[in-house]
Amino acid sequence: MDDGQLRITRVLDPAYVADLRSCSVDELRAKHAECLELETEASYVRRLAQARIDILEAEVERRVSGESVEDLVRKLPQILADAGPRSAPAASRLPLQMAPTRAGEWTAQLEAFDGTLVNLPSLSADGLRQASDDLKTLERAVSDQRRALHDVIDRVDLGLAERLSAAHDQ
Repeated sequence: MDDGQLRITRVLDPAYVADLRSCSVDELRAKHAECLELETEASYVRRLAQARIDILEAEVERRVSGESVEDLVRKLPQILADAGPRSAPAASRLPLQMAPTRAGEWTAQLEAFDGTLVNLPSLSADGLRQASDDLKTLERAVSDQRRALHDVIDRVDLGLAERLSAAHDQ
């Protein structure tokens, strides 16, 4: 496991939330902030992976239709607009920031695809399919970690609410 994945592994370990009752309010707030930072990173990586997948799929369509690379470039705003399905508003989480402030847990994995879009016209059909499959695998893995992270955030939030409520009642 590379050093970049150590934080997400630590936060998703059941021990991270095993004894929240013994944490101080400051410790709970620090855990909450760390989780939100990781969630922002995961959301950002998912969006980047999804955008790249959409571009790769558009390239496949371009090749089938016989359009030019210029046609693909011209369609980028529509390709990246992502009118895909959204979570119900009550189930969604409004991010406090749209992009991470530092290199993230998944930076190395995402950087592996940096040359893919630059070399898009010269990629073989197999190379295009492999890049798309690999990006989908990354997106699924990050989505799974993000969902697990939401569970941790909920537990930390509950612990913090209980601690603040108890302090208020005293």
